[in-house]
Formats: sequence, C-alpha cells, structure tokens
Amino acid sequence: MGDKNNYGISCLCEFKDRNIEKEFLNYELKRNAKVIGPIIIIYGLVYFVFVVSDYFSIGNVQSFQFILMVRLIFLAISVIVYMEIRLIKNYASMVYLITAYEFIAILAFLMIINEYETLTFLSILSVVAMNAAIFITPNKLINAQFVSLFLNIAFFVFPANHISGIDTSVIIKVILYVLMIVIYCNIGFFLNNYYKRKQYADGLELLRLSNTDSLTGIFNRAKFNEELKKWTDYCNRYENDISLVFFDIDNFKRVNDNYGHMVGDKVIQDIVLSIQSKIRSMDIFARWGGEEFVILLPNTDNDQAAEMAERMRIAIEKITCIESENITCSFGIATLRKNENAESFIKRGDKLLYEAKRRGKNTVVYETEILEEVR
Repeated sequence: MGDKNNYGISCLCEFKDRNIEKEFLNYELKRNAKVIGPIIIIYGLVYFVFVVSDYFSIGNVQSFQFILMVRLIFLAISVIVYMEIRLIKNYASMVYLITAYEFIAILAFLMIINEYETLTFLSILSVVAMNAAIFITPNKLINAQFVSLFLNIAFFVFPANHISGIDTSVIIKVILYVLMIVIYCNIGFFLNNYYKRKQYADGLELLRLSNTDSLTGIFNRAKFNEELKKWTDYCNRYENDISLVFFDIDNFKRVNDNYGHMVGDKVIQDIVLSIQSKIRSMDIFARWGGEEFVILLPNTDNDQAAEMAERMRIAIEKITCIESENITCSFGIATLRKNENAESFIKRGDKLLYEAKRRGKNTVVYETEILEEVR
C-alpha cells in the first residue's frame, strides 16, 4: 500500500511514485478494457466504410485499389488488437498497445491522403476527429501528446508535395484551427486524468487510514485480524509454519503518569521504529491496543520466533527516550498448531504474554521453553 506522501502527481499527469502509477494504470485500464476493445472494432469499421468516399473522390483505379488494401489491412489490425486486449493480463502495459495502434492508424491515414491530389474538407475533419479519438482513449498524457504531435506535423508535411491549388491563408487557418482543437483536447485530457488520479489517491489514503493505527502508522487490530485469518487458512492448507509474537510495554502506566501522555506516545513510536528495523518485509506488525502489539511471522517456527523476539527485546532495552526510565517489553510467542483457528491462536499468544508478565517482565516466553520446564 502506498504511503500518503507518495500520492503527488507530476506535470505529466502521472503519480510521482512509479509503483502507484503502475497500480493506477492497471486499475483504470482493467476497468475500461471491456469498452476499449469494442471501440477499436467500431473505429476499424468506420475507417473502412470511408472507402465509399474514396471511390467517388479518387479517379485513378490503382490509387483506389491501394487505398482499399490499406483500409482492409487496418480493419484486420483492429480485429487483432481487439483479440489481444481480451487476452491481456497486465493491463498497465495496454498503454503501449493503444499507442502502437494509434500510430498505425495515423500511418494508414497518411498513406491514404497521399493518394489525393489536394486537401479536402473531409481530410481536415478526419484530422480533427483523430485528435479527439487520441485524447478520449485511455492512455498516458505524454503518449497521447506525442501521437497527436506526430499526426499534426505529418498531416501538413507528408502530403505537401501533392497538395496544390490551396491558398496559403487557408492553410494557415486550417493549422490554427487544428492547433486550437489540440490545445482544448490537451487541457481536457489533463484535467480528466488529474482528477481520476486524485480520486484514486483519495481512495488509497482512505484505505490506509482505515487499516492503520494513527499514532504509529502500522496496521490496526481490525486489519491484523483480517491478515491473520488469511494466513492461518493458508498455513493449515499447506502445513507451513507461522508464529505469533505478542508484546507489551512494561510499566507503561507509570510512564504516562510521571511524564505525560505525549511522552508516552513518543515511547510507543520509538519502540515501533525499533521493531520495524528488526522484522522482515513479509512480517505483519500491528498495534493490538494501548501499549500492546502483535507480530505475525510467516514461515517461522517457534524457536526462530523466539530468537527474533529476543533481538527485539534487547533493542528496546537500548531505547533512551526517557533519561531516568528504563523502557522494556515482555514477549509471548505461539506457533500455529495443526488445524488450529485464528481465535485459538490469538488466545494462546496472549496467554503466553501474561506468563512473561508474571515471570517478572522484560522476558520472552514461548511454548517450547514451557514444555521443557514441565519435563
């Protein structure tokens, strides 16, 4: 999940954090995939239907046959792209497929108008329509701008040697008209994509707030219970080791009474930072409530969890946020038993934590140790 500080949007209308941008593109294009495919088929068909206009406008039979072939090939490419979109798994990569398809459409268009002796009203209208289509189709802003720039420059440069009988003032007016359309399309595309990303970022932030503890930034109890249920089901199915570490700040009430709640909050934050530096990225760390915390350790047996907890205990002892107060924590460790549910797992871990408190605090208690004592 992204951090709230990484939700910035650049001048290219993309998230500054590349991972969040990739997640957004995957989400947005997946949402639009069912619409984009049929639109491409419709675009290919409309592109082909204009062969009727070519038939009445082109006097040269060879030129018409060439145009017919170009339009048929583009229709076939449209069908291929449609099928590819239906099969695609990584939706974020669809922007490259869309961009490539737009370039092919432009090249086909240029090849067609190159067969005309002069610019027509229909060809100018086609450029306007293609610009609108480029900016309506979901894509990255930079990609859409590059494709549009290529279209507009090529339209006035590529067929120039075949254009005759058009007044220069008319050409200038056409260029200004197309430029105005492109500017409006750019503004609309930017605002649309900016607010889509803003809405997506707000959703991520809301999700983050609902899943995390406001003081420490780690998971809250509700989110931890959700993750615990998933992991216990998974480990029961595949018989993997998973351990649970409960720990509690010793004599925390005394800290609050003697130094105030702001200092108490600082102690909690310092402990969380210390623990985060000792656990793995796969481990699930949450505030269980008040001064009590819990860590879920996937692929970790009881002895390995005890070793990790001992390193955490020693690291906490070294915290010196209060000069005259020795900060310590007590730890209780449980490892999932065969076919055990999440509720039973939690109860055993909590019970072992209170056993650590009973033994004098600042200690690690785990089941293997207790079994050895019984023997």
